[in-house]
Amino acid sequence: MSLTPSPFRPLPFLPEAHTERSPGQRLQKLRRAALDAREAFVREGPVAAVATCDLVTFPYPTLFAFSGAALSPAPYVMMTNRMQVVQFAEGGTGQRRTLLFNPTDYERGYAAPFYRALRERYGAFLSDKVMTTRHGTVQGHLESLGLTPSDVDYLAFDHLHIQDLRGWLGGAGAPAVFPRAKLLVQRSEWTMVKHLHPMQCVWFVPGGAEIPEDRVVLLDGDTWLGQGAALLSTPGHTQGNTSLAVATANEVFVVSENGVSTESYTPLLSRIAGVRRFAEQMGWEVVLNGNTREDSLEQYASMVVEKLFAGPSAADGAFVNFHPSSLLTSHLLAPGLGPTVVLPAPNTGELH
Repeated sequence: MSLTPSPFRPLPFLPEAHTERSPGQRLQKLRRAALDAREAFVREGPVAAVATCDLVTFPYPTLFAFSGAALSPAPYVMMTNRMQVVQFAEGGTGQRRTLLFNPTDYERGYAAPFYRALRERYGAFLSDKVMTTRHGTVQGHLESLGLTPSDVDYLAFDHLHIQDLRGWLGGAGAPAVFPRAKLLVQRSEWTMVKHLHPMQCVWFVPGGAEIPEDRVVLLDGDTWLGQGAALLSTPGHTQGNTSLAVATANEVFVVSENGVSTESYTPLLSRIAGVRRFAEQMGWEVVLNGNTREDSLEQYASMVVEKLFAGPSAADGAFVNFHPSSLLTSHLLAPGLGPTVVLPAPNTGELH
């Protein structure tokens, strides 16, 4: 069966800015467009409800987390992968919809070549008992929130690294955990994962995107899901990278893995050794999560969009209200590599 066309409307201002071909000029146009789009987004009103759920804490190369800026002998930082459960009034119908953003099936994700090799290197005990902490499963969190898999309308991910979608949406004869849900994904990300370059393969689960095509909704850029909820097109970390943007009654927050902490967007405030000096030396206002180098200029611009669209945190106005999908986490195995600040996890409203 064919892929499902998107039923959503685009966010204003940003699509036109993305068409600028010159990277420098595109960045300048995106700055203005991000602020204009944010204003229109907020004006429509807040989201119905959001809950943030910790899934798993795992190792990630220090070299990548801050593009080589962090000065530490520790080979890995530790990051905690998180899922957002978002309920919003869908545009046009006003019907409340439920979106799971980054519902990682992390047990299946270990099949990605990078993490499979890591487990082979350190063995099952160190990998499972020392370097990894499981906080809960997608299904377990939904149950604790009073939801069932049948309540879920949409799944979306900031990008498809280490994702195996077959358990959630069916494939290779397996039944789908989520019987009604459709995957929202940028067309460029879906095309990429179907035709991976050898330099990309290490981060992807083999066959992880082999799901029925009628479960897939392709997005073409910045998408307004409904009141208070949007998916921003933020290419760079991957070609179809996507960021969740949510408006609450008090603020806007943005979620992705372009950065590993809010200080990735204000590196001059970072207390992690080397990060501030690196940003000053390079003249960068953001520091990339750089495990891929597919398009660093695009990623830089996307992080500026995220920074401006989110705005300052209500909890600490010195920092951007950015909440990584995989959050830099203090850990004994990563001395000196804990976050400078951890903002309160996004939670608002009451889920139904």
